[in-house]
Amino acid sequence: MTQPPRPLEPEDETTPALDLPTILAIHRDPGGYVGFLRKVEAPSAIGGKAWENLFSIRAEELGSMFPELAAWLIHDSYFTIGSFYRAAPFKSPVTGLPAVWRKEKQLRSLNACYVDLDCGRPELDEPGAALTWRQAQHEAEMLADAGVIPQPSIMARSGRGVYLFWLLRDVKDPASPPRAWPEKIELYKKCNRSLNDRLRARQLPADRAAIDAARVLRVPGSVHTAARRRVKYVIQLDENGRGFVYTLPELAKALDIPAPGAELPAQTRELAQPPKYRKTKNPGSAPLRSLGPKKLGALRAQDLLIIQQWRGGFLKRGMIYPDGKSSPGRRFILTLYADFLRGAGETRAATLAALHEMARDMKPPYPSDSPGQDPPLENIIEAAYSKETPRRWSSGKLCALLHVTADVARELDLKTIRPRPVAIEADRERPSQAEYVQERRDFARRYIERYRGVTARRLANAYHAAGFIGANHETANQDLNALGYVMNRSGGGRPRKAPPSPTGAESEKVRK
Repeated sequence: MTQPPRPLEPEDETTPALDLPTILAIHRDPGGYVGFLRKVEAPSAIGGKAWENLFSIRAEELGSMFPELAAWLIHDSYFTIGSFYRAAPFKSPVTGLPAVWRKEKQLRSLNACYVDLDCGRPELDEPGAALTWRQAQHEAEMLADAGVIPQPSIMARSGRGVYLFWLLRDVKDPASPPRAWPEKIELYKKCNRSLNDRLRARQLPADRAAIDAARVLRVPGSVHTAARRRVKYVIQLDENGRGFVYTLPELAKALDIPAPGAELPAQTRELAQPPKYRKTKNPGSAPLRSLGPKKLGALRAQDLLIIQQWRGGFLKRGMIYPDGKSSPGRRFILTLYADFLRGAGETRAATLAALHEMARDMKPPYPSDSPGQDPPLENIIEAAYSKETPRRWSSGKLCALLHVTADVARELDLKTIRPRPVAIEADRERPSQAEYVQERRDFARRYIERYRGVTARRLANAYHAAGFIGANHETANQDLNALGYVMNRSGGGRPRKAPPSPTGAESEKVRK
């Protein structure tokens, strides 16, 4: 790891006093990754500042490594509020450590809802912007005592402004934060938006843009160089000395937000997650083709839960949603959900349990109180499983029936229930196979330069750690050959005198 340059010190702040316990109080998922970034002077950048991607580290390793890392975080440093599955598959050019991969789809845990009060800026034409941080904090405390917002778990002086945090816990595992499933991220954003709206209605300058789940905020104990102030976090306690911690449904209820609690069955949830490194008994073989339809069913079921969270629960047929669209009916939605779960390979029992969860959150709950008005859920299950193959629904028809426009699909980041133009946009954003192979081989070249005695299996393990999907030891062996790295019988290798660069033709050959 390269040594950090000595940063310019404000006159009244010369020693690091970073607050690790507060970071760990937010990041309670030991296996989750915390990301750190820093703002530095960059005259050519907008605003004269630019982001430096510093490093990402597992929360359980942060305590032992923090003393060595603290030098990078003294000034204008930020950390991720949510926890991520892993670090980025590339190193930070600044620190030489695994970099931060700050994307919502890589989130693992939702640790805290938050608000950023952008006060201490009298030059801004914004209600409350001229308030000092102490005045804004006092106003927020008064609103919490009056029940306008739930009591914050943490209040912080961010330099000029104020941060408010509401720590989250899992419904079933109170010692851990909730998992960042896509439908839970949608509820999380709703809570952040509602907290913003309530504070702005009382003339407090909550940052409208600060609602996403991949947000970074200033590191506790770091120095805000422009304000020449230390960033200070204070954990709030109730009269019994206990902290304020909420489940997402509890926080949503306090904010008058409908919070459907349906969960995907475990098997479907696994299929719906992004692809992972694949181990195979027969290296070089292709994955089972049957997984394609199953994954489609899982992703459709997940999209339906996201739409349910967005709607706040599905309405009775013909009832009107706030956006003016009419509901296609609760029974129809449950039929879709059963078909999707059947397509994902779920058993009847698991599908029936999932339907009960979704039906409970409908408005009104399904079935209605009137006897004989709504067929029992068992009838819906029977219809879904009676045919030899699951019923198929086109994306266009689903979008029309569920009133999913292109803007809605983009806002909710839907994977399968989306108009065709949105799907085409998503395909164009993906790197081509040739670009993917080139990126992987560039990684392999750097790995070879750094380590001696590289084998295909060692390289495959490095691919796995870096996040290259489906790269087994046969793929690694092909890459070594393409890079001119000759394998010997002992399993090691040596480079040729002039390692050739991978060409587009070679990349295409690997793809085929």
